[in-house]
Amino acid sequence: MKFNCNQKMNLISRIRFPRTSETSSLYLICTEGAFLNLSQEQTEVYFNKNSVLSLNTYFNSFYESFYAKYTELKSLYYLLILEGDFQISLYREHYQKESRELIYTSRFEKCLLSEPIKLFLSNTWRSKDSGRAYLEINCLSNQGLFTKGFLATEQPKIQEVYLGIITCTFRKESYIRKTVSTILNDQFLQNHHFKILIVDNGNTLTKDEFLNSKIKLIPNRNVGGSGGFTKGLIEALQENVYTHFLFMDDDIELDSEAIYRLFSLYEYANKDFAVAGSMLDLYKKHILYEAGAIYNKSIDDHGNIKQDKFTGYPLKHNLDLRNPTTLTSLLLEDNIDYGGFWFFAFSKQIVEKIGLPLPLFIKIDDMEFGLRINEHFDNAIVAFPSIAVWHEPFYAKRPIWDSYYYIRNHLITNSIHSSLEYVKTVKAFTQSILYSLCIFDYNSAQMVIKAFEDYMQGPNFIISNYPEILHSNIYELSRSYKNQTILANSVSSSDFYQVTKVGTIQKMLTLLTLNGHLLPYFLITDESVVIRFGVKEKERDSICKGLAKKRIIYVIDENPNSYQYEFDQKAGLNIFFTWFNSVIRSCLRWSSVNTEWKKAFNNLTSMQFWQKYLEPQK
Repeated sequence: MKFNCNQKMNLISRIRFPRTSETSSLYLICTEGAFLNLSQEQTEVYFNKNSVLSLNTYFNSFYESFYAKYTELKSLYYLLILEGDFQISLYREHYQKESRELIYTSRFEKCLLSEPIKLFLSNTWRSKDSGRAYLEINCLSNQGLFTKGFLATEQPKIQEVYLGIITCTFRKESYIRKTVSTILNDQFLQNHHFKILIVDNGNTLTKDEFLNSKIKLIPNRNVGGSGGFTKGLIEALQENVYTHFLFMDDDIELDSEAIYRLFSLYEYANKDFAVAGSMLDLYKKHILYEAGAIYNKSIDDHGNIKQDKFTGYPLKHNLDLRNPTTLTSLLLEDNIDYGGFWFFAFSKQIVEKIGLPLPLFIKIDDMEFGLRINEHFDNAIVAFPSIAVWHEPFYAKRPIWDSYYYIRNHLITNSIHSSLEYVKTVKAFTQSILYSLCIFDYNSAQMVIKAFEDYMQGPNFIISNYPEILHSNIYELSRSYKNQTILANSVSSSDFYQVTKVGTIQKMLTLLTLNGHLLPYFLITDESVVIRFGVKEKERDSICKGLAKKRIIYVIDENPNSYQYEFDQKAGLNIFFTWFNSVIRSCLRWSSVNTEWKKAFNNLTSMQFWQKYLEPQK
């Protein structure tokens, strides 16, 4: 059955069904006797007598306090399409109360699919007692059926939203095709104004694949994610029709409801804000990996925020969304510094105020963009619960070249938005290099030095280098030392592994000898040792275990691979003295380079710069 809205009614969100059984717990909970049908033709819930469908879930809860704070919505109601007899109850949970509150309950008999039932929300959802609301549907007849549900209003929209959906891809053709198909196959989205702008940095897609008028394929040089997103943003700005823009990574798994809810938020928004879509773990789909993040800060074991340079720290990290208490904790709103570009939406007014992204190729571009938004709009980035995508978690990624961009771009961003103290910066990077040397990871140590030295060349380095050539060089440099072997991760649980700590004397010997690099080679034993890097500090082995050993097997929690590093005395000493020389050379130029980056900032984020930067390579 097709559902037709009357002209007065505007849908705010839809009760969503899962597309796979793997994600079912994030959408609905069926007691014994209630069955979810996941057929291709129609998704429905079948009931036997006294069975219950609960929407006390991540995607189908209504997070009242967020809508009360950020929208002008007042009168809301549920519209349910059912067949049979039902007892329907509306509950609310609040993080300050231990028990749930029954807001409304009523019997509905002889429901028909052709006659949707309407349940109005009490006006208390906008009060200080607002929280997280959800429905429970109890079947009273011998059999029952639930096919669709909506949260709706008859308030007129405050503004019409025109959304430019910008995704940048580099040879992720299957992901892009799936994302585009998901959006275009959502019939309810077709009533909204949007266009998908696909920026193809790899030039592997063809226009014949995307003939729909709602899609625009844009071939582009490989200027990285920041260049691809900016290319799409410039093209969208030049069309001069869009009120809002949405950046989406190419390698996400999308439920199109995230975009649908984004529309209604902006249609009824009472202020200008950016939306940071949450990141769900692609491999553990019930885990919330991040809901916004903070910059240059981290959180200690007691939940306190502390200053921590060169760090982006995820908020609401590693939460199990199957737990109702976790869902209610999402009502506690954080002060967000930035949101990842896997799903990040903002208005045209924001772009006009802060400019375009920085040309950072990859990494930190989303952090820097978010910092600028907050500087101009006063904590205007919001992580709305239930607006999320699945994305590959960072613990599963460890390309060595990646760290070059992470370090270099952190330096650039900090020089623009905060102060960089020479001694503290050198100390932090020296510690990082020493750590890499102590586990014989020479390529990673080399990436730190290269990132530091390129930053010290100032903004002309960005302007004068073709990013695709630079990236090719960085990639090759990250493979200079052939002493790394990738192994399957054999240490996966702290229950079966004893973490090793060492004494003060061994720590001193490790430091004084660079973990054996300053020892005579005949003292290096032909042995292997496992060093485990746990998520929590107390679950980490001491790197001093590798003293005078020839091989280290480095194991990272949750990473599917382990890394075996072979000792190379000459390589380690060469890297150490190279870093020492870099530190000496940079000492006198540090302040002037910082100033150069600050002065170049306005130019690097301007339309004029980007249009020239994105020109085809000659």
